[in-house]
Amino acid sequence: MTDRTASRSGRPKDDLAGAGLAVAMGIQFSFVVILGKGLLRGQPPFALLFFRFGVAAAILAVVTIATSRPLTPQPGERLGLAVAATLGYGSESALYFAALNHGSAATVTLLFYLYPVWVMLTAIALDRRIPAGRLVTALAMAIGGSAIVVVGGSGVEIAPIGIALAIFCSLTYTGYLTAADRVIRRTNPLTTAAWLAAGASVANLTYALAFRGWSTPTGSFAGLRVFGMGAFTAGAFVCMIASLQLIGAVRNAIIGVLEPLSVAMLAAAFLAEPITSSAAVGGGLILAAAVVATLARGARVVEPDL
Repeated sequence: MTDRTASRSGRPKDDLAGAGLAVAMGIQFSFVVILGKGLLRGQPPFALLFFRFGVAAAILAVVTIATSRPLTPQPGERLGLAVAATLGYGSESALYFAALNHGSAATVTLLFYLYPVWVMLTAIALDRRIPAGRLVTALAMAIGGSAIVVVGGSGVEIAPIGIALAIFCSLTYTGYLTAADRVIRRTNPLTTAAWLAAGASVANLTYALAFRGWSTPTGSFAGLRVFGMGAFTAGAFVCMIASLQLIGAVRNAIIGVLEPLSVAMLAAAFLAEPITSSAAVGGGLILAAAVVATLARGARVVEPDL
């Protein structure tokens, strides 16, 4: 059976490239969080996400055409990509921002970052293989470090509906990440990212109309900030897909837990929010987890057939 958590080629250069792309993905998503802070003011997130993903889709389409790549995915991957984009990523993003209306950002983020656990458990169930000990260790370090960073930043408080939304969000993202890892094999990352952004934009427009939840983003430089969110989303999507194709969903998920740390660092740089001791300790664990996950090279213990 193909080892989906190791790099596709097994070459160390691809391991490092895939890990670097996962790090770049997390940093760019962190810029999205910083730019989006304060734009919702408790309102439904659908309009903001429609514009965010729409900008990303337009940028990616232009770059795809300019680089002479096809605008359509490879045959056999189109339906799976469309479903992953709309029901997967589009729903995940809406659930995340909806959960923020029912709990602190720290708690919602902490619950969302359970997704590497679900990704690993899903991989075990589908592949009937137990991940290498290094990956399990890296996962524990990443989750622990993320918890320290997030909880240390603010209090843990959330309503029951917020808990349900946040956990459902992490499960939805798990489904998207697993599907993208297994369905998208031959389509190039730019084309995939363009479809992903377009599908997520359409999904959130649909949600806005269905739930009568249209609310235009407000705040200082709102239009410019939304454009920035879209631009960073475009770059993050390309890095995400390219990383998945090199190192698989499990290691991408573990390294992606760098995002809370990079959010804390960017908040200190741009929003004058201090870096706490918990951010330093948790950040050290997350960075160590990323290194361990990068060095894990696909040893497996095969489970009995179920």
